[in-house]
Amino acid sequence: MLKNTQAKISHKAQWKDQSERHWSPSLISVLTNTEKTPKWGGPRKPDELDEFLEAIVDACVSNVAVLDESGTILYASKAWRLLQQPTAMGAESLEIAPYYFESCIRLHPSEADGGAEISLKDDLQAILFSEEKEFHQQYYCRSFKEQRPFTMHAARLNLPGSIFRVLITHEDMPVAREDVEKSEKRLTQLLETTRILAWEGEVEGLRFTHVGEQAFKMFGYPASVWCEPNFLASHIHPADEERVITAHLTEIEVKEHFDLTFRMLGADGQVVWVQNLVSVTKENGKPTRMHGFLIDISERKKSEEALKYLSGRLIAAQEEERKRVARELHDDLNQRMAVISIELEQLAEGNLDRSMLRKRIQRLQGQAQEISSDIHRLSYKLHPAKLDHLGLAAAVKSLCDELPATPSGKPRIHFHQSGFPADIPKDAALCIFRITQEVLRNCVKHSGAQSAQVVLTRDSQVIRLSVSDNGLGFDMKSDVMERGLGFISMKERVRIVGGEINIFSHPLRGTRIDVSVPLNTETETVKIEHGGRENQAVPHIGRRPVADVLNFRI
Repeated sequence: MLKNTQAKISHKAQWKDQSERHWSPSLISVLTNTEKTPKWGGPRKPDELDEFLEAIVDACVSNVAVLDESGTILYASKAWRLLQQPTAMGAESLEIAPYYFESCIRLHPSEADGGAEISLKDDLQAILFSEEKEFHQQYYCRSFKEQRPFTMHAARLNLPGSIFRVLITHEDMPVAREDVEKSEKRLTQLLETTRILAWEGEVEGLRFTHVGEQAFKMFGYPASVWCEPNFLASHIHPADEERVITAHLTEIEVKEHFDLTFRMLGADGQVVWVQNLVSVTKENGKPTRMHGFLIDISERKKSEEALKYLSGRLIAAQEEERKRVARELHDDLNQRMAVISIELEQLAEGNLDRSMLRKRIQRLQGQAQEISSDIHRLSYKLHPAKLDHLGLAAAVKSLCDELPATPSGKPRIHFHQSGFPADIPKDAALCIFRITQEVLRNCVKHSGAQSAQVVLTRDSQVIRLSVSDNGLGFDMKSDVMERGLGFISMKERVRIVGGEINIFSHPLRGTRIDVSVPLNTETETVKIEHGGRENQAVPHIGRRPVADVLNFRI
């Protein structure tokens, strides 16, 4: 039959270029028009048209097939038959069409479908059994291991009488495949940079069957060791083992998704905190397999412990400060007020001459003024009123002038400012003031410095504070930076306003602290959202050489 058909179309001028054999609307019009006389000379019978279509389809280099009214493939191009070979499993390739059509699922279901899963079979039935004439959709095939995406076009061809055929074409989507490869690459990079281990396993025995490449980097064990029986149980921290194994076995039976947090032991003996995200696969209602992600959360746990420690320190410091204020009010001011009250009572009862009365009153006046000064000092420590009324520069200068002396003497404080007075945000002003207060307090209490310098400058974008002294300094490698509540408080204040703090010090060579706080609101927001801690070398600025430099960028 093929030989006779080839003879009938031997004079087809429009197919001289054998690489261009695509269906066109004009061809479909010619094949389906039964009223006009076709160019090949007279009306054709359905059998003849099928022979003609089969010959054309057989000669096509693309993936083309023709279906009958029931949806069965009558004939297909060689490319189509090769395409379906992976799913044929020994059967004739044209016989597996129903299964193939069912396994092809739309990539993007329409809103009209309510998000339901639509197969190629569903779309073909719309053409076969309704008034639908044509469709053009994107699918992926479950039958293929790669589940590669492709485009499917289908059109109804009406033959003489009530007979019709459905022409379908299949075209791969190379751009989509590239996108899938890029997505897989990005996922791999994400897993590597975030220390996430993808794994698969069996429910029975809680045994791993596959782990990602991160297994060795995160824990030091090669993938082959992970797949050994009883690996999970033997590498969980002893304190967590019973709880974790019991929770795994219990959750697997009742949930499809769950997560557990516990400790594992690395090959080097180090403890690694992990969060295990588990998804369970069931067969016949029974859990058989599971897969998920093992996330290294050790850094998060350290941060939580540090925050817990800091919270305890802050609460303790707050309570200590309250005790100090209470003692100062009760033991000092209250007692002195009681003495004044007693002396006033004695004055009311006694008979003193004018000169003695004047002396007693002057003495009581002096005591009252001292109490007033002490109340002012105590209030100033709690909140500086000058900062609200006179501004940042005046408040910092007052802080330098009123610095209390120590047994070794009061250090000379040199204050310099530029760019003030000016209106600045209250939170920025309070941050700078409190940091200056803390640094000068440390200078007097711990450094033993003979002199210190405070420089406060402002421009249109930032406020800068630099406080330096010639005191004892300290070792930057010690835990004073992490444990010292003063340093922690300063870093936290700067972080809140989106600023930056640099600390420079070395034993016997003094200390310098530089702070910058942005005045731009957008900069503040960005720094708070994207900030983080960095350790980097900062060039020395100023007269005093500093060997070690530690930089905090908040």
